[in-house]
Amino acid sequence: MTLTEDIRSTIVPEWEGFEKILSAALASRSNLLNKINSYLLDTSGKQLRPLLALVTAKACSGSINQKAIACAAVSELIHTATLLHDDVVDGSDYRRGKLTVRRLFSSGASLLLGDYWLTKAIHLLISYGCPYEVLGAYSKAIEELAEGEIIQMELADSLSATEEDYMQVIRRKTASLFIASVKGPAIVSGASGEVVSSMEQYACWLGCSFQIRDDILDYRPTSETGKDSDSDIMERKITMPLLCAMRNAPPEEEQRIRRRMHDITCDPAKVGQDREVAAEIREFVLEHGGLESAATVLRDYVYKAQGCLSVLAPSRSRDNLMAVAGYVGGI
Repeated sequence: MTLTEDIRSTIVPEWEGFEKILSAALASRSNLLNKINSYLLDTSGKQLRPLLALVTAKACSGSINQKAIACAAVSELIHTATLLHDDVVDGSDYRRGKLTVRRLFSSGASLLLGDYWLTKAIHLLISYGCPYEVLGAYSKAIEELAEGEIIQMELADSLSATEEDYMQVIRRKTASLFIASVKGPAIVSGASGEVVSSMEQYACWLGCSFQIRDDILDYRPTSETGKDSDSDIMERKITMPLLCAMRNAPPEEEQRIRRRMHDITCDPAKVGQDREVAAEIREFVLEHGGLESAATVLRDYVYKAQGCLSVLAPSRSRDNLMAVAGYVGGI
């Protein structure tokens, strides 16, 4: 049994409630819309964000109310919507080993469906009477998700990203939804201001850790991760492993590698040439300890996330939140 399956076994009725709310929210008079929605629900991933939402609610109050279950559904709706949009921006044909909606249907269908899931998310928050502060947390997450992607595009053009720039991006494009997914349920569970603030910090460190872990795995062989290696480099993304390697290398080597990043064209007709450059940059990262240094940063963030949970009373749910952070750090 995986960690997520083990955690779900502690909240079976509430997880079933989450699935029912999610399915009901997506029901439509359009046969095509229902067909695509069913495909997405059948090919969903670990659904970590709704899991965090439910476990947070239970850790804060000992039970999970309907508003917290609605927050879990909202978190999944927003996350899936961003993936639908990302697949169009990136021209992706596969996600989690399955064909994307963009590839199966069209880019237009993927964009419109993403918009549909976003509007359903906001409607759920309103229909379940979630307080203004919860609506604010989720709307801020949507805003920061978009802003983070735009900033990342700018940095990919300039190739001047620093560690500060990188952290600004992942705080927005990844951690923001983790924060909303934890903060919302904490609020509707009646947690104190101190607990809500600590849980928000937990989610921020966890979300950043999650992205750093993903960026480290991008440098691992495809057979280990199930996704194409070097995909970040091929998209001219300067992530934590590369930043750490540049920090470890002599200044002239850092400048040389930044110049080589400019040689990546992102032109489908020149993918062979781009892969050669990506392989050179990958070797630079391995040679200068980029993965090891990035793993050190990751573990530090995980410890910080776990430290925020001391504000909660001891419980199985608090242990589960600790375990999620530990899983993220155990690359």
